[in-house]
Amino acid sequence: MADDPVTNAAKELFGFSYLFPYQRLVIANILEAAVAAGIKIHWPDDGSTSENCSNDAADAENDFSDREGLGRQIVILPTGAGKSLCFQLPAMLTEGPTLVIYPILGLMADQERRLSEKGFSPVTLRGGQGKEERDEIWRKLRAGESKFIIANPEVLLTPPVLSRLKEINIIHIVIDEAHCVYEWGESFRPSYLEIHKIIEAAASPLVTAFTATAGTTVLDKIEEYIFRGPVCRVIGNPDRKNISYATKGCILRNLAVRDLVLQSQRPAIVFCSSRQGTENLARYLRSETTERALPWHREIRFYHAGLSREEKKETEAWFLNNTDAVLTATCAYGLGIDKPDIRTVIHRDCSPSVEAYLQESGRAGRDGEPSKALLLWGPDDDRSLSRAKTEANKKRISSLLAYARDTKKCRREALLDLLDYDGERDSPGSSCCDVCDGLSNTHLREENSLLDFFRRNKRCYSPTEAAKVLARSENIRWSEEDAAEAIEQLIKMEKIRRVSNPFWKNKLTIKP
Repeated sequence: MADDPVTNAAKELFGFSYLFPYQRLVIANILEAAVAAGIKIHWPDDGSTSENCSNDAADAENDFSDREGLGRQIVILPTGAGKSLCFQLPAMLTEGPTLVIYPILGLMADQERRLSEKGFSPVTLRGGQGKEERDEIWRKLRAGESKFIIANPEVLLTPPVLSRLKEINIIHIVIDEAHCVYEWGESFRPSYLEIHKIIEAAASPLVTAFTATAGTTVLDKIEEYIFRGPVCRVIGNPDRKNISYATKGCILRNLAVRDLVLQSQRPAIVFCSSRQGTENLARYLRSETTERALPWHREIRFYHAGLSREEKKETEAWFLNNTDAVLTATCAYGLGIDKPDIRTVIHRDCSPSVEAYLQESGRAGRDGEPSKALLLWGPDDDRSLSRAKTEANKKRISSLLAYARDTKKCRREALLDLLDYDGERDSPGSSCCDVCDGLSNTHLREENSLLDFFRRNKRCYSPTEAAKVLARSENIRWSEEDAAEAIEQLIKMEKIRRVSNPFWKNKLTIKP
């Protein structure tokens, strides 16, 4: 410790008594590049400065294979591995501000709150700020009163902001959740494809892109759109050993979520693909849990990008401080917001890629305690696949659907293979996944009950009649509408059929 100023600084400034190996490597790379660019390092213990990193073990841990890439890094560390410290600690040791680019306002607000709680006085650039507010931000930066600038790509690319970047001497540009460059930039966030303009305008010697998950294709796109030149890749093991993965086939997704929430540990988050879906599901869960007179039925809310800033703040604060909460959300919530004790993550809808799925499921168990990630799949996923607009999107969705329906391969191994991860892999522990535990199957959860019903009641009921009978069943707690929808899906899947004989017109039977 006495000979390690980096670890001493982490303890002095952030209260951490040790650094993980990958954190140590990334920080050493940043500090070495800073020194090479003529930036002094200010150690907090005695106020001294240094112009080289040889005395803090940087040389021993640094693995830059291309010196032209010095100061340019793509860092892949799993959720909970401490990515933020990798740029926050160097920011506190070097002269000049660090610009951190985030994808969404909720994440910007969360990071602003966390930095402010540590006494680091960040400034935030966002849309809608008046001249006086902006002038005060520029004044603080020129006076050295703030070490962190928080912003999103859109506000940075506006001409008034872009023209100011170079004059405030930004030394380090950080792109957090960098997989958004590919997943969002090529679809609905074109500003992500122009981040290179921000880097060029600021003329910063240090640029680091962080993400929790990225396969080879995503890594190549990050390099292409952000760095446009030599770059170092630091790739940590993306496996989260404390998360148990499982998938479940279903026809009635809201019903499946209801039952999983009732059976699972909380706090829980349920990811949906649309804003309306989060609201509908939250209302449905509230009504269902109220009927059962559960004490936590009021602990269910929704979150998406369409909420006002005040609504988002209120919901974030409620969820962060609630140990019994259930939050239905779009991907607008999951990115980087730190609630360490989420025990269960359920995906009502399939994510658009394996990277997105691992980012979102990685919200679970950031405190290292056992947690679960459950992915629902069903016949409507094939319709979503058919609506994909590009072959690249179809490939990403079909890969995740194949993972969801596979009952033979360990979930952890399958996810790592989809990421093209070729590093060391830890042996799976107990409760690794539903496949390793012998609990996986290819059936839809409603299928066996319905087939058994029609096997025992051949040619007895029409779809409408069967739905009424099934709604009174004690085996599955569902409505008549739920039963009718499940029956219709099994007819479409040709698992049951309408009888053609006029003596049993419109009656249903099992398909041989």
